[in-house]
Amino acid sequence: MSTDVVIAPDDPLDAVPAAGVATAGTLGQSSTRHTLGLVGQYAALVALAALVVTPLLLTLIQALSPPPAYLEAGRPLHPVAVDWKDRTWFTGGAFSVIARTLVVLAILVLTQIKAAGGRGFGDASVLREPRVLAAVVGGLVAVMVLTSLIFASLFDRSSATTLWFVVAMVVVAATQFVGFARPDRKTWVSAIYAATFGVGLVIGVVVAFGAETWSRGWDQGDLGPAMVRSLVVTVLITACQLVTSILAAYAFAFLKFPFKNVVFAFFVATMLLPLEVTLLANVQTIRELDWIDTNQGLVLPFAATAFGTFLIRQGFRAVPPEIQDATRLDGYGHLAFLWKFAVPLTRPVIASFTVISALGAWNQYLWPQAVIDSDSSQTAQIRLRSIVGTEISNANTGIAAALLVAVPVVLLLIAFQRQIIRGLTAGAVKG
Repeated sequence: MSTDVVIAPDDPLDAVPAAGVATAGTLGQSSTRHTLGLVGQYAALVALAALVVTPLLLTLIQALSPPPAYLEAGRPLHPVAVDWKDRTWFTGGAFSVIARTLVVLAILVLTQIKAAGGRGFGDASVLREPRVLAAVVGGLVAVMVLTSLIFASLFDRSSATTLWFVVAMVVVAATQFVGFARPDRKTWVSAIYAATFGVGLVIGVVVAFGAETWSRGWDQGDLGPAMVRSLVVTVLITACQLVTSILAAYAFAFLKFPFKNVVFAFFVATMLLPLEVTLLANVQTIRELDWIDTNQGLVLPFAATAFGTFLIRQGFRAVPPEIQDATRLDGYGHLAFLWKFAVPLTRPVIASFTVISALGAWNQYLWPQAVIDSDSSQTAQIRLRSIVGTEISNANTGIAAALLVAVPVVLLLIAFQRQIIRGLTAGAVKG
């Protein structure tokens, strides 16, 4: 009986690598390809971000610049002849001071929570760390003091404006570096984060609270009552559509009744009818009910939607039938199963529909224009139409007012971004 003896090489470098084992050369090539791939990905992301941000930046420039000066300057890519407020951080009324202080404080807190690895305000326990608390308080004080100097310099058209901007950015970045610097993060990475945030926060605060065009657009358009009216209508429409869509989707997903598929097909087919087809008949109905200039006239025609029913039904159909069978054995009825199991299991889809419904209700123009006659009942979208008029000198005021009206939409998207992504990607990957 013979045995094979395997003699290990004296020098490990003489060993022949087994199949599939990467050598130093292949590792270098793989690392190079990986680096190039990352560079390409980031380049693509930067290009896509530029496509989105550039139009918004141009819109912001047009909102800040009065049209005559902007046109005479040959459409430059920077604000021209901006009107700045004569103010400090502590002028403008108690409500204004408290509001902008809370906004900046919320930004600082959320940024530091994110830097510490938290998800949102629910992870505010990181504020107990001394350096995080110092970053928040120091950043708030720096913004309040230094932006007041920038406001005064901008209003006086002083040559020291650039210097104050640089000082404010450096100081704010230094305060934030205290919170960004962590043992598990490289120092230069923390410095880049702090510098980027400092520049963005200072410029954002000065533009948002120092430019006169925002106050002019708000006052000239009388946007306060209009935005409150739009907010009330949006909340009511969204709530009604959520309730009716969830109940109808449950019926189509879990209940059995004759001709269910036929009824659902006709139900979904109503999405093929645009608003313009039924506009005249619906307006006549509203006038006969004497609902002109009322909230019910704005809300009830949109209390139900086939799109919401279809979307939530698809989410309900993903609920395993075994869960419903088990709950039925435990004595749960339809409503108990709906609110305790079906709705929680399809929360991402419902959250996505909530955002879609709110955006549609907030941006309505044609229907409110048809059923609102008095100026006191106008929504924000209708008020925007009356700001600019035919005078080109008011163009930047109209753009500024439009950006103000878009703020609730941006806040809504930021608040629900996680749910939107989960809802849109639900069922995309199975494992």
